[in-house]
Amino acid sequence: MNQTPLPTQPTIPPELVKDGFWNTKEIRHLIDQKTRLGHRPAFLFLGKKEAQLLREHLGAAFGPESVQSLKNLYYMGLEVVELDTESFFRTAGMKRIQEFRDRIGRTPKWKDIALGSVWHLDV
Repeated sequence: MNQTPLPTQPTIPPELVKDGFWNTKEIRHLIDQKTRLGHRPAFLFLGKKEAQLLREHLGAAFGPESVQSLKNLYYMGLEVVELDTESFFRTAGMKRIQEFRDRIGRTPKWKDIALGSVWHLDV
């Protein structure tokens, strides 16, 4: 019986291919597409090329010396994980979205809490 050998490393396709610059709107759109029913991606996996683009993007905003390492860095709420591969971009994992909302589905204002109280003391 002829068996096909298993690949030594599985190939996972990247979700975005970066072409020399960091596009925040494109990444936000991807995250929004993958966010559903109270869950959103938890990790942003980047290859060396994409990690460098992120460093340059953040360095332009905060100064290059402030973004020397991507360890323990969160970008758009996703933990950044730098991979030892030339080029890769993918979001993965899931985390629950915890939002403080009232019954109508909007975030209450601080005044709503005081006005909605049952007990008022009028002096």
